[in-house]
Amino acid sequence: MTYDSNHEEEGIKEVIEEGEKIEVEEEESSLLGLCSDINEESMKEIALSLLTLNGGQILHEDRSSIKETKDVEFFISSNGGSVNDMFAIYDLMELVKVNRDVATFGYGRIASAAVPLLAFGTAGKRHISKNARVMIHHCSSEVAGSHPTIRSGFAELKKVEAMMIQALAANSNLTVGDYYDIFSKNTDQYFSAEEALEMGLVDKII
Repeated sequence: MTYDSNHEEEGIKEVIEEGEKIEVEEEESSLLGLCSDINEESMKEIALSLLTLNGGQILHEDRSSIKETKDVEFFISSNGGSVNDMFAIYDLMELVKVNRDVATFGYGRIASAAVPLLAFGTAGKRHISKNARVMIHHCSSEVAGSHPTIRSGFAELKKVEAMMIQALAANSNLTVGDYYDIFSKNTDQYFSAEEALEMGLVDKII
């Protein structure tokens, strides 16, 4: 697969995938944006950008193999979406953070599956705009079909929700129990920028 970006002043980025190998001929801006729902399409776009910023490789034995080590700046304004696609981005962020810091910026509405991505920025570099709103709620599913299928889907939903709570607790001041209390209210729970800061989801209000 060959991916060509638009011509810009700094040049053209080409990502060439041969089997499992991705070679990057030119590194572009370290700015990322999630301004839509989290789904397969947005996940693929962000994943490709993260791999590009990581020198086109999944792992690096030596940080010096990365041409530049300036921060990745990840801007997030999203209603959330697929938790599985969120974790695909989350896991790639973790790999990139081995090589460089990831600064996150939340603005507008940061909801549901988008919240762990905001909180997973590098400590001290997680930002939120003063008028932003954060929303946390139960995970949901559209599983349908036979009774065994629905039962299996519900069991998987509980596991995925537990994973999301663990991710939130690992990157904030609240405990797993605190998040289960929030989820147990069974309604969308909204928080201001000041509350998000107090919860430890972010480090700075901008």
